[in-house]
This record gives sequence, C-alpha cells and structure tokens, in this order.
Amino acid sequence: MKVVPCSLWPSLQLALVFAAFVQSSYIHQPTDQALLSTHSEFDANADARPHTSPEENWDVPPDPDGTANYIFNSVSSAMIRWPMTLFKNGHSITGASIPTGTILYHGRPHRGIPTRPEWLAFDIEHSYIFGQEECYVYTFITTRPLRLAYFDGVSAGKLLTGTLDTQDLLIWGRARPDKWREEGERITKLCEWGRPFGLDGFVRMEFHFELLLCDFSQGLKVVSVDSLIPLIDDVPRDQSRRRQSRELRTEDQPAHVGLLPPQIPPPAPDGWRGSRYGDTAAYFEIMHAGSWHNHAPGETRVHVDYSRFVTFYDESLTSLVAARRGVPHLDHRIANISAPDLARAKEELSEVFGRDASVVGSGVDWASVTRVIIQRYSARLDVLKHILETEEFHNATEQASQVRMQLLIGLGPYITTDAVPAPGASPSANTSWAAPIVHHCSTTLASHVPDALLTRQELRIRDAVGRTLREICRVLTRMWVRAIAIEEADESEARDALRGWRIELSQLMAWLDWAEWVRCEPACGPDTICHLPTWPYDMGDDPNDMTPRCVRRYAPYTW
Repeated sequence: MKVVPCSLWPSLQLALVFAAFVQSSYIHQPTDQALLSTHSEFDANADARPHTSPEENWDVPPDPDGTANYIFNSVSSAMIRWPMTLFKNGHSITGASIPTGTILYHGRPHRGIPTRPEWLAFDIEHSYIFGQEECYVYTFITTRPLRLAYFDGVSAGKLLTGTLDTQDLLIWGRARPDKWREEGERITKLCEWGRPFGLDGFVRMEFHFELLLCDFSQGLKVVSVDSLIPLIDDVPRDQSRRRQSRELRTEDQPAHVGLLPPQIPPPAPDGWRGSRYGDTAAYFEIMHAGSWHNHAPGETRVHVDYSRFVTFYDESLTSLVAARRGVPHLDHRIANISAPDLARAKEELSEVFGRDASVVGSGVDWASVTRVIIQRYSARLDVLKHILETEEFHNATEQASQVRMQLLIGLGPYITTDAVPAPGASPSANTSWAAPIVHHCSTTLASHVPDALLTRQELRIRDAVGRTLREICRVLTRMWVRAIAIEEADESEARDALRGWRIELSQLMAWLDWAEWVRCEPACGPDTICHLPTWPYDMGDDPNDMTPRCVRRYAPYTW
C-alpha cells in the first residue's frame, strides 16, 4: 500500500472536499435540454434577439469612425469623477433621479432659502466655501424623488474648450463662449427648458458633483440652518504649482480670469482663539471630497436612468464624424454639429424626457454591465502590457510563454473543446477554428436581452457594449492564434511574436482608452492624494496635459 506523506494530507483533504462538492452540485440538477427549453419572458421575444452565431471571418477590426468605445466609456463613467475629469468634454444628457431622504447642502453669505434656481452640494465641504463674512449652511432632505437631467463630463467647468457645449446647444442652439460666465442665465434657461418635462433640476460636475435645483419649495425640507465660522485665507500655498490656464482666457480678458476670487478676511467671532480654517484648505477639501467618488460606484446619491441615455456619439449624427476624425478623445467636441443633426438630437431629448415616468425600459443595469467588463479586462490587459514590456525575462521564448499563459487565463472560459486547430495544421493557416472563442467571449454579457424590452437608447448602449467587448475578444483571440503553439517556437520566432503582440495590445488599449490605466505612479503616500488637473485647479498651459500626480493633503498645498 502506498503511504501518503503527512505533508500532503491537507492538500489531499482539500481535493476530496472539492471533488465531493463538484459531484453534489450535479445531483438533481436539470439537464441541459431542460434548462434550454425553460420558458420565460426572454424566450417569448427570442425572435428579436440579435444574430450571434460564430463568424468564419471573425478577425475584422472596428470601423475607424465608429463610436462604440466612446459610448461604452460614457456609460461606464457616468457619475464617476475620475474618468469624467479625464474626458471633460461631455457628450451625453441622461435622465437621473435623487431618491427620497437624501441630504443636500446649500451655503450662502446670508440667511434665506433661495427663491430662484440655485445650487446644492452633495457633501458639506462643497457648500462651506460659499459663506463669506457670514457663512450659513442650509441642510435639506428630499421629501420625494427629484427628477433630473445629468450632463456628463466636467459640465460645470467654466472652460472655453467644450465642457459647456451640451448645455449651450440645448438652450441656445449653438456654442456660446461669450456666455461662459453667465451661470445665472444658464440655470434659468435650463429650468425653462426642463419645466414642460417636470424636471426638478440638473446634475453637473466640476471638482465635485453639484445639483442645480429649479425650485427650492418643491421636494425639499430644511433640516437645519447653521452659522459656521467664516473662512480666511491663512494657509501657505506653493505658488510654483499655480499656473494660469490658457483655456480660461481670450485675448481681451485680463490675466486673472478663471482664477479663484480673492477674499476680504472676515472678522473673527467674539471669543475665538487661535488660527482659523483657511479658504485654501477649504478648496482642497472640496477636491478631496470629490475624490471620494473618483472610482466605481461613484456618486451613488444620483441614480442614472440609462433607458433615457441620449448621446452625441450617436453614429447617426453624421456631421460630427469628420470633426472627430484624427482628433484625440480628450479634444472631442460637439460645437460643430449641423442644424439638422442638432434638431434630431433635441427631438430625441424631448421624447426621452417627455416619457411617462412609468416607462422604465428593460431594467438592465448597464453601468454594472460595462464595469464588469472593465473589471474583467483592465488589470489583465495591464499585466499583459507589463509582461510584453518588462526586461525581467532571460529570453524571448520564456517571455512569449508567459504571454501565452496570460492569454489562456483570460480566454480559457470561452475555449470549448472544438475551438482548436486541426491536428498537425498550422494554427494561422486557417483561423476559422478560433471563431467560437470570439463568439462565446463577446456575446455572453449583453446579447441575450430581447430587443422588445429595450428603449431606443438602451439598444444603442447594448450595441456599444457588444462591439466593445467583441473588439477585446477579437484582439485577444488574434494573439492566441499565434500563441497557442508558441512554446514550440525558437528564439527568433518568439521575438517576432512579441513584437506583433506589443503592437496589437497597444492599439487595443488606446482604442479602449479606459481611465483605469491613468494613475499616479508610484502610488501616493498617506500624506498625499492622486489628483488630475481640473477646473479651476492647476489647469496649465497644455489643456491636454492630464498627467495625474500626488498632491499634499495639508499646507503647503501643491495642487
């Protein structure tokens, strides 16, 4: 009898437990045929499903004028500060809501609830700065759901580079750089536009998210009114980091335009001792509070309604195709849209916001669908990039073998037993064997929701998700075709494969353009946070320099 060493007993026990678990999981389970024949609401609409059979000619790159990747990013980034800061020129206007019981804040230099459209903050740090010689912060609670429209991007940033385009086109019919400072007129016009649709207000973002509320007498109740210690600018500032922004100025504007306004120091309250909270620290804390919503799930107090997702990346708006061609994602604008295309977009907005509130679409959480894809592939693609670029391997064959293993890990769940090349054949001679891999990889997450359940806007999202996922799967499968037999290759063949893979992966990651790959390297320490330049902070001479960096959490501040 063979004796099992004691050192292997834990592993053996674990293996036996796992085997028992696997065996039990099959007991009394319905057969595959029974599962496939189960009737449901989805089966009733089976004829509406998109065609998803494997393609013989699967290796077709996306249309260079296509916008699936941009729509995907808009959906995955909604109400998330980091990607919205990075791609500041928003292209989408979406239905949204704030639920009953949400706490909101409004700061002002005097007592009194606003009697005209005004701003509300989601975090009190954002309200504190609006008190001056006297600082009153009103705390409100919503008494019913607030019905809203959400402008994505840095839509509250007072820039001349496109951040205000969606609002300008909606209320004035064209980009109005002359109106960039007219916030009072802007909010009044927005509320006039939204009134027929029953909109309570609008959500935008600058260094933090904000709510523009049209009527403070509707849907809100005052919780408290607090007279806070007024701020004073008494915190040292590292002036080497403050650079004026060329974006914020025109030739006839003075140099100070766009910078934070100076404050007259207010008197200290009677009985106060010592230094006071400085406004420089207060401005940093707004940015800090905004950074709490840098990554998924983002600002969760606003619920985005993707069944009412209207985007200017809609490919039927053909006048914007030429304007985007060859232009980096950061510079995309909608200011050059044609009058007919703008009319179509505004007609869609009227239809979307004019729908009865009971029309809720499919109920699919499209943000979660996109984020599942990002979670699945962002780190894996990053690891592949590292393996392809590192010099830690002794030779090309070892490096190529590691790339092969990472591709197998990523594609393994989609490689069926028949998705292999013919015995003895070159894998690249006829690549039809790989079609099922692309098919399974690209259709699992989004293609099975019937058309009949989706709004027109959701159909657009589903298409973008499917095309984005398909391109990821196509490129990885293309790499796998060469990698499957790479362990049999010599050093020269391995080097050639590595060169090709570097190009393919680089092109894929550039096309996806995910904000998850924009980060501070090395990571920030406990005394700093990772910061992206945003209005009105640290907007330098190059508007496209979105290099993140670590900034100090306390004086002297370095943003």
